[in-house]
Amino acid sequence: MRDFARAFDIDRLRSLVGPTARDLALKMCLLLLILTGGQSVVDYYQLRDVMFSKVEQRAAAISEHLAMRSKLDNDFGATEAAQAVTREAVWNDDFLAIYLIDQSGRLLKGDETSQLGNTDAFLNDPDVRTAINASLLLERPQSFEMTFADIDGWVYAAAVPGEKIGTITFVDLRPARAELTASILSSVFRRVVTTVILLGALFVLLHRAVIGPIERLASAIRGSGGGRYDPPTDIPKGELSDLSQLFGQVFGRLQYSLRDNEQLALVANGTDSGVLIADRAGRILWVNASYLRMTGFDRTEIEGRFPPDILARFGGIGAMKVLAESAADGEARIVETISLTRQGTQYWASIEARPIRDTRGAIRNYILVETDISQRKQTEIKLKRSQLELQDRVIDLQHTSIQLEQERAKLARTAYDLSLAKEAAENANRAKSAFLATMSHELRTPMNGVIGMADLLLSSDLTAEQHDRISTIRESGECLLTILNDILDLSKLEAGRLELEPEPTSPRGILETVVEVLRANATEKGLVLTKHIDETVPPSVMSDPTRLRQILFNLIGNAIKFTPRGEVNVSLGAHPGEEPERVELVFTVRDTGIGIPETMIPRLFTRFQQADSSISRTYGGTGLGLAITRELTTLMNGTVDVESTEGEGSTFTIRLPVAIAAGAPAEHHAPAGTLPETALPARPLDVLLAEDQPVNQKLMSAVMERLGHRVTIADNGVEAIRKLREATFDIILMDIQMPLMDGIQTTKVIRAVDEPWRNIPIVALTAHAMEGHSDIYRAAGMNGFVSKPFKVEVLVSEMAKAMSGAGSLPRKPDDTGTARDGNTPLGPEKQGALREMLNELQRMAG
Repeated sequence: MRDFARAFDIDRLRSLVGPTARDLALKMCLLLLILTGGQSVVDYYQLRDVMFSKVEQRAAAISEHLAMRSKLDNDFGATEAAQAVTREAVWNDDFLAIYLIDQSGRLLKGDETSQLGNTDAFLNDPDVRTAINASLLLERPQSFEMTFADIDGWVYAAAVPGEKIGTITFVDLRPARAELTASILSSVFRRVVTTVILLGALFVLLHRAVIGPIERLASAIRGSGGGRYDPPTDIPKGELSDLSQLFGQVFGRLQYSLRDNEQLALVANGTDSGVLIADRAGRILWVNASYLRMTGFDRTEIEGRFPPDILARFGGIGAMKVLAESAADGEARIVETISLTRQGTQYWASIEARPIRDTRGAIRNYILVETDISQRKQTEIKLKRSQLELQDRVIDLQHTSIQLEQERAKLARTAYDLSLAKEAAENANRAKSAFLATMSHELRTPMNGVIGMADLLLSSDLTAEQHDRISTIRESGECLLTILNDILDLSKLEAGRLELEPEPTSPRGILETVVEVLRANATEKGLVLTKHIDETVPPSVMSDPTRLRQILFNLIGNAIKFTPRGEVNVSLGAHPGEEPERVELVFTVRDTGIGIPETMIPRLFTRFQQADSSISRTYGGTGLGLAITRELTTLMNGTVDVESTEGEGSTFTIRLPVAIAAGAPAEHHAPAGTLPETALPARPLDVLLAEDQPVNQKLMSAVMERLGHRVTIADNGVEAIRKLREATFDIILMDIQMPLMDGIQTTKVIRAVDEPWRNIPIVALTAHAMEGHSDIYRAAGMNGFVSKPFKVEVLVSEMAKAMSGAGSLPRKPDDTGTARDGNTPLGPEKQGALREMLNELQRMAG
């Protein structure tokens, strides 16, 4: 127990002196110095003003005393004034000189009590003389700070009203400055002590809540290199504890995969036959130990190489010849041939090469099994030489056949294990898709709040600086959303799940739309954006308009981004195809931008890659745009080429073979963001919002208020049904992922009950934006779908379509093969059971 406590203390000590804690402590100290220094400067000037005010009040008291006596005493004159001046000089030690002067500025009294060395020099000082004259002429006091005879003092000159005399006082500021210094030092000390205590307490709280748990989690992760991960138990609940649990799950899956791979390798290495695994191009990925023993090769001479490369160095290797032939035509082969070892020794080999196909029939790998049959061949030769030993040789051949069957059984087990590994890989791919869907939802939810609140702020009265900053926030959110969409598209392309949706499409209309949308970006940078469409371009072709538009947005957007000055030219032409009724569309994007170095062009279409790392810092971006462009172009059976000269510009050319469409093309001429002209009713609407996220509740409340509608919020599906039973609403905005009862189940319950509100319009408002989700929501009975982050005009359009009936879709057929009427309520028994279930859920929800 003592050792454990010592280890615990050591870990705590390490986290206190670690780089994170050290950097935080240094930043806090710097903040302390800045705060203390700034406040001390403010205190100094405040106390200095107070000091000057007090000195001036004391000096003014003498002249005010003389003025009061002049008013009250009719016999008051220069003699009484001289006596008063003498008394004040004697009583006030810091008044180094108090002089009484007449209207002409001549000294009447004060020289004998003056502590200044030279009275005449003081009175004849230009600043003092100016103050005396101004005070006598204007009958208004004059005061200022000056240094006389190395003494820092305060000069105050004032006239006695009605007596044609005045006073001039020189006050010593040194005692006051000493008092000011002491006050400043005391204030600095108090502030330093207070700030140190507060920052120390803040540091301790941050260490307990963040720094310490992070250090303990990092130590546990570093310790997992030994093959075991022990999650720390003293991490507070929240994001850090979730991260620790997630790492534990990932670590467990990796350990399970490693054990499976070790078992498969053990089986493959345990057989006497040589086993090779190659990819679909024929490159050898793995060989077992039996093959290396059989041929005498080293593993590095085989793995990672193509069969022709190995044959170029070592001719006569039968396995390489058979694998090269199978990789060339994709057919299986079983061959018996004379092969050579690395040392040139001949032996008979039975070689079987088979392609491994996925569920779609595409070749994924090749498996080659080579068995040394030299002994069998020698046996056959001996059988031919001697008929007398025929029976014995037949028995030997039977034994050899049995051995071969055993080997084949082993290979069958190996193939079964490989199929299990393939199934595990497919399960991992499905888990990846589920992870991407979850991450898409979790990222879109906060981005909905960021972009939505930014839109609301931008529509309010802001200063230019505030508008610029809010615009920056919104543009950053849009950039994050674009990156998320690119990653999802790339994931679909990798998994082969992105399917094209060809339809009659106007290439001219799509190009004009994209150019008009991006023209504002070009104009903002001072660029000339032009387009040219050849007359040979057919009005309608069969293509996927969404993916075609995405390709053009990527290429033209990149051209505008990387062109600091000059122009961007976009052209569209068409060439006759190899078959009738087919053409090849040629899109060309030419700019006068920075160009691309010739050495960088081969990796230009690599994912997360740009022509130069400095470009990423200068122009931004993830490097996914061109990668997605090439993948989409390849999926459409097209090609993308680039020609560029560094410093002069680049030219990207897209060639897409398409079929000419007989029907009219879909409309693609409307600018991006234009919505159908469907309007909401002119009156304020009563909107029921089913949403459990507080940020989204605030956002939707603000949006509906801005639109003039009334909003009622329900935190889950059960509460939404309860509010429907209590009040009347015009429309429901339904989130999908909610506690107690989700949006899909809630919609099904609403459509099933026999209530007046069973046909209320429902619009799905959710961050689930993966392909196919909208069909699920509409099949459940919803009338519209808006994905987060949303645009207000899109939301308004979907609400209007839902309320007008334009957003509703037919329900899917039920199991009987006929579509159930969505307006037909359930029977009495089912209605009663449904009401009991709703009442029970409401009791559970409190």
